[in-house]
Amino acid sequence: MVHPVITQIFSKEENAGIFFSWISKKINNANALQEFFEWHLQVISEVVKEIENTKKVNFEDKPESEVWAKNFLENYDEKIRNMRKKSNQIFERFHELKKEFNNTIPKEHEYYKKSNEIMQVFLNNQELLVGKIIFSYRETWFLANQIIDSNFKLGSIKNYQNWVEANFSNLKKVKQALEYIENEISK
Repeated sequence: MVHPVITQIFSKEENAGIFFSWISKKINNANALQEFFEWHLQVISEVVKEIENTKKVNFEDKPESEVWAKNFLENYDEKIRNMRKKSNQIFERFHELKKEFNNTIPKEHEYYKKSNEIMQVFLNNQELLVGKIIFSYRETWFLANQIIDSNFKLGSIKNYQNWVEANFSNLKKVKQALEYIENEISK
């Protein structure tokens, strides 16, 4: 099973904030850019919240972990459906914004090349950022199913805890970077 690897999205978050603040004042529909970040934040906030909830569960206590798993799975379908809907909106908006950025920024401008580099954070040859975030949510789903059904062979408590240890701090950094940029463009 492939686990998502979460990495820091901007090496210089401040520069990304400056760019998005600048471009939000140049494009025709700054609200579209604002929504793009809000949608990312809605998805990642839910993922971070659920992972933080798992940190409070004593997985060695079978009844406690089963209660958590049942509660998580009870709302999972609706939450993942909403996340996928946001993902589709993000994908469409990404292309709209990229086109508008290319039409707004002259090729000789310093931000023309930077714009393409920055936008690759959200969609590159390998993945859509929000897709990776949603796949992180699936890690929690694997854990809950493994607790409820001993025949469910995808994942384990130990694998989940190792994944969280390796990736959760970066996931929170991604959230902070998105919050920072969203705040910069809302000024």
